Amino acid sequence: QMDDFVLESEGAGLEPSVEITEDGPCSRTLTITVPASTVDERLETSIGTIAAEANLPGFRKGRVPRSIVEKRFGSHIRQEARGQLMSDAFTKAIESNKLDILGEPTFDESKSDTELQTGKDLTFTVMVEIAPEFDLPDLEGVPVIKPIMEINEEHVDAEVLRARYRFGTPEKIEGPFEHLDRLMGHVEVRLNGSDEIFFESDKAVSVVPGDEDEGKGQFLGLMVDDLEKTLLGKKIGETVEFETVGPESHEQEELRGAKIAIKYDIRDAERVTPLEMTDLLSKLALDNETGLREQILSSLERRRDSEQRAAEREQVYEWLLENIEFEAPPRMTENQVGRLIESQRMELASRGHDDDEIETQLATTRMASESSTQNRIRLFFILGSIARHFEINVTEEEINGRIAELALSRGVRPEQARAELAKANRIQEIALQIREHKAADRIVDTAKVTEMPADDWNTLVDKRAAEKAGRSTDEDGSDDAPKKKTKKKTTKKTTKKKSS
Repeated sequence: QMDDFVLESEGAGLEPSVEITEDGPCSRTLTITVPASTVDERLETSIGTIAAEANLPGFRKGRVPRSIVEKRFGSHIRQEARGQLMSDAFTKAIESNKLDILGEPTFDESKSDTELQTGKDLTFTVMVEIAPEFDLPDLEGVPVIKPIMEINEEHVDAEVLRARYRFGTPEKIEGPFEHLDRLMGHVEVRLNGSDEIFFESDKAVSVVPGDEDEGKGQFLGLMVDDLEKTLLGKKIGETVEFETVGPESHEQEELRGAKIAIKYDIRDAERVTPLEMTDLLSKLALDNETGLREQILSSLERRRDSEQRAAEREQVYEWLLENIEFEAPPRMTENQVGRLIESQRMELASRGHDDDEIETQLATTRMASESSTQNRIRLFFILGSIARHFEINVTEEEINGRIAELALSRGVRPEQARAELAKANRIQEIALQIREHKAADRIVDTAKVTEMPADDWNTLVDKRAAEKAGRSTDEDGSDDAPKKKTKKKTTKKTTKKKSS
């Protein structure tokens, strides 16, 4: 009964020899050799342990001859001992050489000894990625533009209308569909011309893009350029087919760069009739419209301040990326895309964006170039280094505060939000996001700040985005190519026009 025996790890005192080969800026190959004397000692100890515990027919416990133990269990003993020696030697090699390992190591069995042999060294090869090394520049006096916007009655009016739609009455419709109608149906997704269904669902939701969306909209988390043209004017029972291309930075590897064919059978649709003001006041337990407008004004000012700080942080991020040079670890670039998406999801939720706005922004993020994804990975390391430089810590109170913000944005109790985050192992993600924000805020607090009206700031953002994309713009910042909306903007359209 070999499963009854557990060989204890004996890594203490193990001194392997290590040869390190630099394969790239963050890639290392370790060739680790465990001396024959250590191999022999480990085998002898393992066989002795099992001989003392073995219970075989015809022998009293602990009286089984070592030769029989070796014959009966030798292969399993050597396999177990080899695994333990490799694990202990790898840990020792990392500690001795002070390597900051990222992710899981990759053991190359083709270049490693396959079994332990008495009197012979054990040599194995393992590939690892390590955290990049870089120096921080002077972090004081970083140039930052602060977008200035006053919340006026027009903004409050737009938010009141938005609240009326949010709590409005959805009515079933047959079509033809108009802007912002909400559809549901059966979807089949196929990749790269294959007849095999990659994804299928009976509850695929879509929204006909609004006038301000320039024809684009998100579907299944993907940005589709001609979604308005595809859905506008259609009716229940119709089937539409369209295509898009999977972004290179999508968190699902199968979708990266794939030609995605979508077949959408529209089975249900609804149009929201905005709630009357008196009914809205009653639903919100308010006495009059003045109280509602005061609440909305306060909420908009908090959101404005949050968006303003986000814009300042983004400028700090860009400055750091421009002034600190190193390459992102390639494997981490692939593996951390999902983490970046979820981090942005939480940040947008905490800033008060609704689900449709969040999914649209995430769809845009997925369309980002590979270099953009690498920059976000580089920023992860830079902000971590800055947090250590300033000795920034995150308290439990700060984590609870951020969870409370998320709970408020979703309309659930904080304890429910925390339980869901804990179940998904995302509490640490909250802490990391807070630490990154605090690191950026330390730089903003000592920055050289220039104030600019929000409209001018938005124009500047559009112009910079167009320049980065290699497009020319005219004097007012417009261009013929579709604009890429960025979270740097401090204003956005919130008034959704509905057809009667």
